[in-house]
Amino acid sequence: MRRLLIAAMLVAMAEEPELTEAQSSWVTDRQLAATLRESGVKQETERAVILYEAGILTAEEMAEFSKQLDAGILHIETYLHLPPHASKIRYYIGNQIDISHSIGGSVFLPLPRVARRTAPYLHETTHVLAPCRDCPMWFSEGLASYVQSYVSEHLGGYDGVIFARNGNHNIDREAAHWLAENRGQAVLPFIGKYEEPPHIAYDRSNVAAPYYIFSQSLIKYIVERAGVESLATVFPSADFEEAMFWGTGKSTADWKQDWLQKITATP
Repeated sequence: MRRLLIAAMLVAMAEEPELTEAQSSWVTDRQLAATLRESGVKQETERAVILYEAGILTAEEMAEFSKQLDAGILHIETYLHLPPHASKIRYYIGNQIDISHSIGGSVFLPLPRVARRTAPYLHETTHVLAPCRDCPMWFSEGLASYVQSYVSEHLGGYDGVIFARNGNHNIDREAAHWLAENRGQAVLPFIGKYEEPPHIAYDRSNVAAPYYIFSQSLIKYIVERAGVESLATVFPSADFEEAMFWGTGKSTADWKQDWLQKITATP
């Protein structure tokens, strides 16, 4: 009987589907959100609901950052010509969060980065406010990084540095630097494409860094020539390439070619 029971358990375990990385992350996020809702410190503004891990930040620090989050939402909506978000964005801030990320209408930020004023809250908030139905990674991440730098430079808040050291002011020089390196040349073919470079999820220094820098620089190039309002039709479109052409006047391939000529000539 015991052998039969063990055999049945092994069969059940073998038949149970494994969680994908994304599903596993969602389970972890959901558990963390539940914990913070139960034991965290809740603050609410006009545009956001924020849940902080208790006992770390002072009441004044939490109030200041909550105000900053609310202002950031308004600044991003204003700059991208977006209507007010249908619901309040939920922010979860705790020590168990390793990497800042967003999922659905929620943003997860590592508490140490919030304490140090280095959290990329504007980047992640852009993902929530301007979700893209058919956008490749270079566009989504490049736009979020560009908007983070633009808003902090012109409207308020701070640039939670991910890879770009000096925001949009220096992004083209950083792109030119990576272009001269083998690591940059390795990811360049993926800029403007739907495919993502291998190992981008865990090799941040050699793969993610040049990929994000190139993406932000290319978005900056497009926005400076076609205007940020030209991207308004790209976000909701089910055909990214078609929306890019009709919205900006050029195909992605043409934009990339022109951008590369400029970057190559950057001193």
